[in-house]
Amino acid sequence: MRRLMTFAMLAFFLGAFIFGLNAYAWKAIDWPISPTGSYTSREVIEGKIKSIDLEKMEIRLEECELLGDASLMFTKDTTCYMGDEKTNIVSIRGGTKFHEKDILSFSHLKAGDYIKCNYSIKDGKFWAVRVVHVAPYLSVE
Repeated sequence: MRRLMTFAMLAFFLGAFIFGLNAYAWKAIDWPISPTGSYTSREVIEGKIKSIDLEKMEIRLEECELLGDASLMFTKDTTCYMGDEKTNIVSIRGGTKFHEKDILSFSHLKAGDYIKCNYSIKDGKFWAVRVVHVAPYLSVE
């Protein structure tokens, strides 16, 4: 009886440990899920803006292999942030956390600016989820 109870207790604690480990892993591993629970792509498009049309809500990038001649579309839900070259928008856990003061309007973007962008593909079009305007470093002499 004692051996059976020892085995049952060991199985219970091992099961609780594995369940707890899996519950923690959901928060610790870089799952492609946003805090709201919706799936988001962590793939990144980077490039220099060739042209931007705020009425059509599209951005064309120079020499972007993934897009080719296609436009990067954005919606009213697309957010634009100010960042730099070290801004990490691929990782959820180790990525850059943006604040309210980092939010930009799309009217601040112009041709020649360098951007990084998370995107999703719907209906054969590339839709921007989050755009980061990469500001060049200032050289102080």
